[in-house]
Amino acid sequence: MKRFSILFLLTLFLLPGCKKDVQDTDAEIEAIKNVIKQETSSYLKQDLVNLVKTWANTENATRISVGSNGYKEYAGWEKVYAFFKASTNANWKDYTNYRVERSNWRFEFCGDGALVFFDQNMYFDYKGEPMNTFSKEFRFMEKIKGDWKIVMLQWIDMSSFTEEGKTDVKTF
Repeated sequence: MKRFSILFLLTLFLLPGCKKDVQDTDAEIEAIKNVIKQETSSYLKQDLVNLVKTWANTENATRISVGSNGYKEYAGWEKVYAFFKASTNANWKDYTNYRVERSNWRFEFCGDGALVFFDQNMYFDYKGEPMNTFSKEFRFMEKIKGDWKIVMLQWIDMSSFTEEGKTDVKTF
């Protein structure tokens, strides 16, 4: 939890220092959204090959999740990859009909990096019963050889902290 707090505070301090160095911000935003969409879609399809393509395979790669199962952190590409490999090999047959909606996007560009914040609603069926989750998400993206890659993913399942997935949490 201490590492999570430190990463969060560092993120807050980085925001004011970021400058929009990007020439075509709209095109970069669309490219980043497409990478995030591909990452989520590949994860839900348990498609390890395309999921890996969305990530920077570096020692700085980090995946953090906070929810009903507690706090989980995977730091370094080997640990992130091992998490994804286990997820893609798990039996998800009881989960079907995924639909994802994102809103409240916020982008801050820092040279070849971008901080991205958004809200996500995921709707799905579990054993035939409709369910949903609401999450607050953060990505640190880096442009590597012309392509945006995820360096850090932070997923906070707000449904775990609110009644029936409803939240009064203020957005950005």
